[in-house]
Amino acid sequence: MTVEEAIGHVIQALKQQSASQFGYDYYPPHVATQVAFKDVGHQSADVDRLTAEYYPHFQEAGWLLCMRGVLLPGVHTYQAQSVSDGGYSLTVAGAEQLDNLDETTGLIYRSGSLQNTFREFADLFGDAFQQRALEAIACRDAGVWLASCVMSGAAAEAVLLAIAIAKTKNEDEVLTIYRRAKGRRDVLNVIIGQAQKHRKDTLKAFTGIIAAWRDEAGHGAATKITTANADEALRQLLHMCQWTRREWEALVA
Repeated sequence: MTVEEAIGHVIQALKQQSASQFGYDYYPPHVATQVAFKDVGHQSADVDRLTAEYYPHFQEAGWLLCMRGVLLPGVHTYQAQSVSDGGYSLTVAGAEQLDNLDETTGLIYRSGSLQNTFREFADLFGDAFQQRALEAIACRDAGVWLASCVMSGAAAEAVLLAIAIAKTKNEDEVLTIYRRAKGRRDVLNVIIGQAQKHRKDTLKAFTGIIAAWRDEAGHGAATKITTANADEALRQLLHMCQWTRREWEALVA
């Protein structure tokens, strides 16, 4: 068991409304016991042993979900607790998000797994993409949310450059276009000039990551970007990478 795996189990239990006990929406020992029982069956001694082994991971998973704004420490109703051992409750935002929490969301919350996923795209999109994507995760986890969004945008821009270079087979030409005024727009036109409409529209939508997040750093005004924005930028970047890999041959033809 790892914290990464525990987060996935917690999200699933929250969605199935099987995580609550003793006045908490999420009670770590309860979910740890459920998972231990699934792993070993009816052997009570093994269940107790695994519950104790899994417990720290499920406790930390609760805290990490607090950092994502899904949970908060404590009970959901005043004086509802019937045990002294602590648990967590859904935030208002977390309760609203619950129906939309899916495998992608779980991956976004699990930094180690998300890092490995982005590393898998490095062969296609290059080292510049990997560096920026991993820094976006590191900034998000450190609470540096504006920087995380900016790095997500920079990683998306690296994907755009990788497509154009593969299409033209001329890196110097693409970088020359990119560095001039409105270079990003011109690189996009190199890619989608003869593409089918649905691919044009999808890639234009994904470049919104660049416009919305990377460009934010170019203005001197204060920003209200939060962890939710950083998570959403990473989610959009992941979807862009997955879509681009599926459509790669058509995009570079």
